[in-house]
Amino acid sequence: MSVQEYKQQLFDAVQGLLWRQWTALGIPGHVSVPDSEIILDPEALLIFSAGFARYDQRLYDLILDWLQIHSPQINIQRLKALHAKAEWKDTASLGYIASVTAETNSSRWKKPAEDYSAKDISQPIALFRNSDNVPEEFIPKNDSLALHCGFLRNVRQGSGKIPPNLPLNTDALLLRMRGLLGISARVETILVLLTSGTCKIQDIVDRSGFCWKSIQEVLGELTAGNLVSSISGISKGKQYYLNNPEKILQFFDIHAPVFAAWADIYDSIGLLWQTCSNPMLAEVSEETFQSELKNLYRSKIQKRQINSCHPGIQKSTLDPIEFPQIIQTL
Repeated sequence: MSVQEYKQQLFDAVQGLLWRQWTALGIPGHVSVPDSEIILDPEALLIFSAGFARYDQRLYDLILDWLQIHSPQINIQRLKALHAKAEWKDTASLGYIASVTAETNSSRWKKPAEDYSAKDISQPIALFRNSDNVPEEFIPKNDSLALHCGFLRNVRQGSGKIPPNLPLNTDALLLRMRGLLGISARVETILVLLTSGTCKIQDIVDRSGFCWKSIQEVLGELTAGNLVSSISGISKGKQYYLNNPEKILQFFDIHAPVFAAWADIYDSIGLLWQTCSNPMLAEVSEETFQSELKNLYRSKIQKRQINSCHPGIQKSTLDPIEFPQIIQTL
């Protein structure tokens, strides 16, 4: 498979993935969203979309519309933590998204808008582009806020098509639980315990994006309330578990949810895209290109894949050439 063929397959697969996931969270889309037991991660999805949705203006603007309604459910602290760890990200685009959101929710989004917006705006660049990084050419009238953030784009107009309530599905479970329990490390802690059975503090730290101290405090509160218990073992150390997980499943009408480590999955996809978009590889042989992909996989992706907890990609080894087909199933 040539570089261009792989790149096009990966591009199509990722665009399909983003549309499926955002549609599952309430964005109107002409895509089929199958029933899923996979819980989506809104902060990781937003960080990834800030970069990849720039290839699709309709999706990008619908995400902005979605945030006008549901931004109070986004955990800013967690967004910042996951962004700091992400290897593939578009910080300036995330800054623009935060700036648009701050217009209606300034108390929470003003700081990330300031932190992430482009610092050098002397030469604004096109916000939207095609898969070959060719910028959008026709901009009849520039959007003033986008210009302030260092981007050129047409004036944004809201669609008015975002439902006021979140879908009652497993995909949106994290957001739905925040509506009940508030925005804190408590929700992610419960979800990791709910989907893992028993685990150590470090397991929850790795999956949630929160620091050790925050998770330790939450577990202490949940234990004091008799919602969580712990067991101590010589080999595995202290582990925690929910006392009545079936009641949580019953309350939210779910069965066997999976809280996948989406931040690792998105980073893996981003690194693959970065590699096949490298102009220096455009004319190399198929053998050389596949060698580059395998080196990337061994050095940066394989560990993320194994830790992802997503049943669709939990194999000890995968051929990176297969990833576009795998992404289509996520």
